[in-house]
Amino acid sequence: MFYAGTPAGGVWKTTSAGETWFPVFDSIPTVSSIGAIEVAPSDPNVIYVGTGDLDSYFDGMGDGMYKSSDAGRTWRRIGLEGTEQIPAILVDPHDPNIVMVAALGRFGTPGDARGVFRSSDGGATWTKTLYVDDQTGVATLARAADAPDVVFAAAYLHYVAPGAIWPVPDTARMRTRLYKSTDGGLTWREFLGGGLPRLAGRISIAVAIGTNAQRVYLIGDFGLYRSDDGGTSWRHMAADDKRIANGQGGYNCGVYVDPKNPDIVYTFQVTAYRSTDGGKSFTGFKGGPPGGDDPQVMWIDPTNGKRMLMGYDQGAIVSFDGGDTWSSWYNQSTEQVYHIATDNSFPYWIYATQQDAGAIATRSRGNLGAITPIDWKPVPGWEWGTILPDPRDPNVVFSSGLGISKITYPGEEWIKIGPDQDPSLKLRGVFNPPIAFAMWNRRRELLAGYQYLMATTDGGATWTKLSPDLTETRAHPSPSDTSGSSFASIVSIAASTVTPGVIWIATNTGIIQGSRNHGKSWSDVTIPGIEIGRRPILPSVEASHFDAGTAYAALDAHFRGDDAPSIYRTRDYGKTWTRIVTGLPATLPGGAFARVVRADPKRRGLLFAGTESAVYVSFDDGDNWQSLMLNLPTTEYRDIAIHDNDLIVGTYGRGIWVLDDFAVLRQLNGAAATEPAHLFKPSDAVRVRRNVMYNTPFPREVPQAPNPPDGAIMYYSLGAKPLSEITIEVLDARGSVVRRMSSAPPRAVRETARPPMESSWLAPGRGLPANVGLNRANWDLRYDPPPAFAHSFEFNGNPGVTPMAPEGPLALPGLYTIRLTVDGKHYTQPLTVERDPRSRVSRAAVAAQHALVMRLYAGLEATWADFMPVAGLRGAVTTLAAGDTASEVGKAAKTLVMRLDSLAGDSLSDAREVWQPRPTAWSFVALNGEFALELNAQDNADHAPTQATLAVARSSCDELRNLVGRWRQVVRLDLATFNRTLERHGMTTLAVTSAPEKLCSP
Repeated sequence: MFYAGTPAGGVWKTTSAGETWFPVFDSIPTVSSIGAIEVAPSDPNVIYVGTGDLDSYFDGMGDGMYKSSDAGRTWRRIGLEGTEQIPAILVDPHDPNIVMVAALGRFGTPGDARGVFRSSDGGATWTKTLYVDDQTGVATLARAADAPDVVFAAAYLHYVAPGAIWPVPDTARMRTRLYKSTDGGLTWREFLGGGLPRLAGRISIAVAIGTNAQRVYLIGDFGLYRSDDGGTSWRHMAADDKRIANGQGGYNCGVYVDPKNPDIVYTFQVTAYRSTDGGKSFTGFKGGPPGGDDPQVMWIDPTNGKRMLMGYDQGAIVSFDGGDTWSSWYNQSTEQVYHIATDNSFPYWIYATQQDAGAIATRSRGNLGAITPIDWKPVPGWEWGTILPDPRDPNVVFSSGLGISKITYPGEEWIKIGPDQDPSLKLRGVFNPPIAFAMWNRRRELLAGYQYLMATTDGGATWTKLSPDLTETRAHPSPSDTSGSSFASIVSIAASTVTPGVIWIATNTGIIQGSRNHGKSWSDVTIPGIEIGRRPILPSVEASHFDAGTAYAALDAHFRGDDAPSIYRTRDYGKTWTRIVTGLPATLPGGAFARVVRADPKRRGLLFAGTESAVYVSFDDGDNWQSLMLNLPTTEYRDIAIHDNDLIVGTYGRGIWVLDDFAVLRQLNGAAATEPAHLFKPSDAVRVRRNVMYNTPFPREVPQAPNPPDGAIMYYSLGAKPLSEITIEVLDARGSVVRRMSSAPPRAVRETARPPMESSWLAPGRGLPANVGLNRANWDLRYDPPPAFAHSFEFNGNPGVTPMAPEGPLALPGLYTIRLTVDGKHYTQPLTVERDPRSRVSRAAVAAQHALVMRLYAGLEATWADFMPVAGLRGAVTTLAAGDTASEVGKAAKTLVMRLDSLAGDSLSDAREVWQPRPTAWSFVALNGEFALELNAQDNADHAPTQATLAVARSSCDELRNLVGRWRQVVRLDLATFNRTLERHGMTTLAVTSAPEKLCSP
């Protein structure tokens, strides 16, 4: 059992040695950024969590300490709310109530919530035992498990004044102080052993077990040092190895010691390294080319040095063989997404750039019933860059980051096309220029932002400058860095979809400019009161889809210490701006500032906003906001995209989430809320097959996300609890009911499934929801399930959602009516079912296939209906046969039962698997199974039935006709003879309640 804390994804747990992980901190709605996590060595049920990411400065804040006493099932906050960043926790090896915490404090504000805090009552009360000053925090605590009283701590400056240009600390000013305690953290003394250089910035410390706390390792971007006398004197280790404590040494340096051998030491750079000679020399231990895994943290079992847990930028991994092999990090949805976009294919692809993992693309719907690893692909791109598929050609993708690239599929060729390759332009912001498409008339123009706005209409072959330097105006001169050079550049671009030539841009200093004539002239429309300062502000601009003069801006000013949400709206081309934040929380422990605002292209005034902690929706153009979290986790919401009726959010800590079909939000109004019931118009549904797998399905351990619901998504609201069951019926164009759904619990299938399937794969039987308020259901575009004596499960299974076969036939494309019935009153809406755009067969072929499956469907219903009177008579005769078997009646009954058995069949013995030969003797049960097999065989693709397929269906229908004829003969002859025998013995004769008449007629 292992736990991992993530920067903005909460706490994750594995009970399978890293094979699968699941989040356990989602019940905490206020914070998701984890700085430290520690399991009590003497009680594995006790877990302490310190919130606030160590590597964040003004974002990723925490709200103190949390504790679980039940292995992560529940959590409670236990104080230290003002510390904001807690990067280290130590729990006493023998007493789970004794805990020490390192606190950095708020980065941009002086304060006394810094230092080392200690509790001896499990966090009920805290005592500050080490405090330096109101700008210095403690980031490191270290000790050996066998010498818990000896503790080392490192403190450094954790504050940047408001006038600094970037909110990144200057390590030259960050003098680091070392402290040592010999009484378990009750008291401390500062020390600086001989041989150490001037310490600055963040460092890591490790104390070797079995050395009486004498072997100590210390690392920072100044190098790796070792002490063999408890810190009194130090030696510089691997001094000539430039890989050690170099590059990112101050960002992800770490040092760890094997519990059995103090000479085995591990340290980090962009790759992990291992030494077996006490730090004299190192070899690469874990890392991928070109070494960009970026290890961040490591845990080594103090009782077994081969049992390890490592945290990388990509996730947590587990090893049980000392690092020779590792579990995967692809099973944790903790991606830190910067930007997202979608293409116009079907199913559409979602593109994203993500921290330290490059750019990716994933399908919005997988062909195998879920979104699996085969629906994912890497894309040339860079971390916090922008990525955009060509709106007119999904095989062309543009990405920014280290310049601008053009990617062409299916060959996956990519080239650099950015104007920054021309040194004469002297462009700024070349590392990560924002890009955006302007779709005007028939033109497709790609815009790129530097200090100028650049444009290309030929895919990057040539570029045109559309502006002067937009990062400074007479009213807002551009600030410069300490070298006198300007750092300002464009960070956001929005082109109007209403009026060609209208463009909005925003810079990282807070300037907003607009053009109404395709860049011929520009107006400084910066929001009044926004200070254009040296510390960046990150605006995101969005153009209205209904009015060229309307735009929205989300101002992310957290680098300036401003945590409040700032969203603005203009309706006059930027002459005036209105702050629109009513309903948004002014502050939250994890951050309340807004990062992005998006306008819906189909409903005027429908807006979506992503903040540091949540997603919000406004129905009145931003005048009022409300939460749209639903089942979303608390994390950072960096970007929002809209594709048709889907809302996609990119989170910085929990990957990509999709709200499938939010069209109901476009229809919500006050009138619907006052009705006793309301059925909203469903979006057009696409006729896709749930899963076309014909092989062993992926096991549950393979990471996969659920597909969108199959078919049509239906929303309805209820003003009160219904008095009886509610129903939804789907009617075709002739008014015939093709599907009926009810809120009543579905009847359970009694017979054993073949082949047997472990229950976690099965779709749970659920009725329609009937809750007061908004409800959601879906029609999978299938007819009612046909009656079957034996159900099977095909290879196309998915964990938790696998339906039983046979399923009802897919409905034809066309017009349908949805009819909701609540307490006897009907509510209707039209529904359009569209063909799968990937289908290449003719409508006539689809119609012919549908005619076939409806005959097979009718055959299933007929064999079921025809079986019932046979089974009823068999039951009555069987009772008589159980009497005196030697009598005339008993012998006659036994003979008749044999005849009836051959007609009715048995659901266990008569079931045929697809690989078994077609039988020569048929019963109603066997023929029912045959129709099911033939129906299942048509469920993999749209196609015209082959002659062989039609011949098999005709043969089955002929066999049904023969069975019905045999049954009628039994009634006319065998039953009549048996009844005469009963009459001779003075017994009551038997009658057939209904004669079978059904055949293969839809």
